[in-house]
Amino acid sequence: MEPNRRENTLEVLKILEALVQAIDRREEVFTAIESAETVEEASRVLERLLNVEESPARAVLDMQARRWTQGERRKIVDHIKVLRTELESF
Repeated sequence: MEPNRRENTLEVLKILEALVQAIDRREEVFTAIESAETVEEASRVLERLLNVEESPARAVLDMQARRWTQGERRKIVDHIKVLRTELESF
């Protein structure tokens, strides 16, 4: 796998894993977001709560409500599996 493609895949994987973690911890995530004064503060709180970098935290913050369903969670998990398999092949 070419270096840029591998880096991009790893970044997408981090984001998807953060989304699944947020869905699984939705009450904590919603409470953290609700208590923040600004979007920037909410992002920082999510970084600490989920132990992720800025990009995955922003992705969680930007999630549309429809992504919080169990069906969408399964799609994300399936995508994670595909990316992990792709990474293993290189």
